[in-house]
Amino acid sequence: MTLNDIIVSSLAQLDRSHDMQTVEVYRSRFAQFANDAQNDLALALALKRTETLVPEEGVLDLTQLERKCYRVESVCQLGRRVPFSSGDTPMRLYVPYNEEAEVTYRFAPQKLETASDVSELPAALHPLIVSYVVGRERMGGDVSTQGGGNIYLSMYNAAKAKLRGGFGGEERFTITNRY
Repeated sequence: MTLNDIIVSSLAQLDRSHDMQTVEVYRSRFAQFANDAQNDLALALALKRTETLVPEEGVLDLTQLERKCYRVESVCQLGRRVPFSSGDTPMRLYVPYNEEAEVTYRFAPQKLETASDVSELPAALHPLIVSYVVGRERMGGDVSTQGGGNIYLSMYNAAKAKLRGGFGGEERFTITNRY
């Protein structure tokens, strides 16, 4: 879904007009809500990317990564995982070799700003963004609409909790009650 689709769907669920003039009125607020939802889902799902960086004297500058880095998961140099430690700032890592490094990290998706921007999250999660936007909008209204906001945010959180076990590949696990 594009940002425009998210806004139109949210307005439709709120029983508000979704003509272009109304969409423009709500664009900045709904875009902020959608970006909040994206970041929340990215943290919950631990979305990962791998990029190659070249260290300077054994120090990697994480500000050179294409996306905002939440956490470095691993660093590979010379074809194998290597130990690393944080530098004098959180955005610097010390690595053992002065060779190219493949950095695998958890990231924040790019912000949705223009009408045609599409979320980097899997398409199956886009309806969750709409639920979050609707919930946040209802929470800001009068007392009579706040109950509806709780319902949408509860649906969002319940769906997010179910998704956690489905992502992560090799790090997935289950807890089985033996009793």
